[in-house]
Amino acid sequence: MCYLTKYDMMRITYIDFCKVFAMFLVTMAHCAQQLSGEIFPPLLVTKDAFISFNMAVFMTASGFVMNVDKMRISAIVDYLWSKTIRLILPMTTWFLVFCIASNQFDVTQYWTCYWYLSAMFVCLATICILARIVPQTWIICIVSVIILSLLPFVLFERSCYMIPFLWIGYYLRRGILRIGLTTILWLAALYVILYYFWDVAYSIYVTPFHIWEVDGYMLFAYVYRLIIGAVGSILFISLSCYLASHRVASWIDKISKYGKYTLVFYTMSFVLNAILRRVMWHIGYLNTPGVLDLVAMLIALAMMTLMFFFQKKVESSIILRLLLLGEK
Repeated sequence: MCYLTKYDMMRITYIDFCKVFAMFLVTMAHCAQQLSGEIFPPLLVTKDAFISFNMAVFMTASGFVMNVDKMRISAIVDYLWSKTIRLILPMTTWFLVFCIASNQFDVTQYWTCYWYLSAMFVCLATICILARIVPQTWIICIVSVIILSLLPFVLFERSCYMIPFLWIGYYLRRGILRIGLTTILWLAALYVILYYFWDVAYSIYVTPFHIWEVDGYMLFAYVYRLIIGAVGSILFISLSCYLASHRVASWIDKISKYGKYTLVFYTMSFVLNAILRRVMWHIGYLNTPGVLDLVAMLIALAMMTLMFFFQKKVESSIILRLLLLGEK
C-alpha cells in the first residue's frame, strides 16, 4: 500500500496553489480585455506583467507534475486516447459553446481559441512517442524542443512556446527543495530587472517564433520571453513551496483545494468573457487605469466562483462530466 509522504502532500498543495493563482491572472487579463475592448488593456498595477508571467507559470506547473516514466510504460495509443478525452474533448465541447455565446462560428479558430489545451496535447504526444523510443530523458527534452520548433503551423508555434516551460517544471521538481530564501530573493531581483526592460512586443502574441522565417529580432524576443517566463515561474513556484513548507501562509492550503477546477476555469471563462464582450459593446468600454484593474479583478473572482459551483453541479452527470470536464 502506498502512502503520501509529507513532501508529496506539500507538493500537491503549492502546485495547486500556483495553478489557481495563474488561472486567476489569466481570467483577470481576459476580463480586462473585454472591459476595455483592447487586446492589451491599460491596466495600472500589472501593466504587461500578465503577458510575461501568467501562462508561463501555468505551463511550468504542468511540467512539474508531468510523469515521463509513466509515458515509457504506457501504450502510445492508450496514452493519447486518455489525453484526447481529458483535453481535446472538453476543448471541442466548450468551443461550440463559445461559438454560440460569441455568435461567431469560425472553424479556423478551433485550434487557436483554446490554444493551451491543444498545445498541451501536442507537447505531451510528442514527449510520449519519444519516451517509447529514447531511454534518456534529457535527450527527449532536447529532441522534443527541436521537433516542435521546426514545425511551421500556428498550432505548433504555441507548442514551441510551451514545451520549454514543461521541461523547466519537470526538472524544477527535482531540485526545488534545495532552493532557499536567498535564492528566491535573487530570483525576485532578477525578475524585476527583466521586467523593467520587458516589452509586450516580445510576447508570443506579437512576435511568434517561426524557425523558417527567423530573424534577429524574432530570436531575441523568443529568448527574452523564455528567460523572463522561466525566472518568474521558478520564482513563484519556489516561493509557494517555501511558504507551504514553513507554514507561513495557511491560506495557501485553502486556495490549493481549487486546483482541480482549473480546466473548467479556463474553458468556461472564455464563454463568460464572450458574453461580457457583447455586454460592453452595448454599454461602452472601460479604459480608466486603476478602475479597470479593480473591476477586472472583481469580475474574475465572480466568474471563478460561478465556475466552481458549475463544476460541482456538472460532476453529478456522467455525460456532462465527460463532455465538459474530460473526466470519466
